[in-house]
Amino acid sequence: MIKIVVDSCCELNLDMMEGVDVSFVPFKLSIGSNNFLDDENLNIEDFRIKMEESKEPVKTACPSPMDFFDKFEGDIVYVVTITSELSGTYQSAMIAKEMYLKEYPGAKVHVFDSRSAVAGETAVFLNLVKCIKEGKSFEETVADTEEIIERSVTIINLASLSNLAKNGRIPKIAGKLSKVLNIRMIGKAKDGKIVPVSIERGLKRSIKSLVNKALDICDKSLKTAIVISEANALEAAKEVREMLLKDFPDRIIEITGMKGLSTTYAEEGGLVLHL
Repeated sequence: MIKIVVDSCCELNLDMMEGVDVSFVPFKLSIGSNNFLDDENLNIEDFRIKMEESKEPVKTACPSPMDFFDKFEGDIVYVVTITSELSGTYQSAMIAKEMYLKEYPGAKVHVFDSRSAVAGETAVFLNLVKCIKEGKSFEETVADTEEIIERSVTIINLASLSNLAKNGRIPKIAGKLSKVLNIRMIGKAKDGKIVPVSIERGLKRSIKSLVNKALDICDKSLKTAIVISEANALEAAKEVREMLLKDFPDRIIEITGMKGLSTTYAEEGGLVLHL
């Protein structure tokens, strides 16, 4: 039996999970006195509204080792987590791995640090599914997927800098001005961290910048799925996909929505591209 376990920052559509045994381990989120579990029961619209109205930042708590351990089962377990640079989730999963192997010493478990988030985690999951369906061994699957993590890139397009301001990462006045002036930030994941690349004014210009930056730095020889995750920005995501199809007509390009933790990072209208 092969099991895949992912945290709730991994955005999956129902068709992506067809034919595989996958379980989610949710993050815990809080906005003031409101507490949320980032699972299938989360009302994402209600969450967005409360996040927008609150003057406080969203607080997040990563899953515990036991949260992961409870989802492990079978002879082979693959785990995908958000980058270890942003969360302790990877470490929780590693502790769970040790616990599971102590109880089931014949099992094989590998924890993938996606070095990314959102669409990046989704891409790792999709590569795992591809390897499993091709009948690759545990060792081949691990090596193939770790190579994909190393070679692929994540680019983000943030429609709002509000949460960055609330968390004290930028001045509050900058967060307010970004909304008034319709300023969007383009950034890239580097060594598991988000690094700002450019500031663009308006959606159209920012989409063009997102795609151009992705084309500049991506490994065009990869044949893996491209993933676009959107926070209530489906039309913008479709536009990105159409632009990418001109350069990658033979690659699968998936679009996914965002749940709670992903929305916390990207905010309303945000886009995350992984290729």
